Amino acid sequence: MKFKKDILMIDFETTDGRPAKAKPIQLAAILLDKDTLAEKKEFSSYIHQDMTGADPRSSQVHGITEEMLKDAPSQNDVMQSLLDTFGTKVFISCWTTLLDMRMLENMLDAIGHDFMEYDYHVLDVWAIAYTELVKQGKGNISNSVHTFAEFGLPPRGSHDALEDCRHAAEVLRKIML
Repeated sequence: MKFKKDILMIDFETTDGRPAKAKPIQLAAILLDKDTLAEKKEFSSYIHQDMTGADPRSSQVHGITEEMLKDAPSQNDVMQSLLDTFGTKVFISCWTTLLDMRMLENMLDAIGHDFMEYDYHVLDVWAIAYTELVKQGKGNISNSVHTFAEFGLPPRGSHDALEDCRHAAEVLRKIML
């Protein structure tokens, strides 16, 4: 199997699960080889944010505290570091696109870049995984915990963006390879 370009798997942890209210507090990415889906490079950073108004449900999921973010780089610095590390000649992929793509687009806009610098096609791994589960008669499984378990992945504790990237990449490998 050969993808046209390497795949940049991204994940965000945020202050809220609702895209319109969320602010990014962690961004991670792994670069997957277009031929083998092997991990080539990684990136992970907390993002300095004011946690005032953060949804407590989100904090329970990821466990990230204001103390953990106090010395973190700014949102703009993190976005520029991601661009410097990976460039834009990749396919973007993530577990689910709704939140992650909104955060990515907002952060790119903030530093004067357009999401269209990337290929606008986004590889949504959850949609691929869910389709595979439906084919197996398991269409009632829809959350990441149970989906990852169905693909033989170990349970996660608190969500960490880099670990979530690796879980999504492993599901993609199990389906595609």
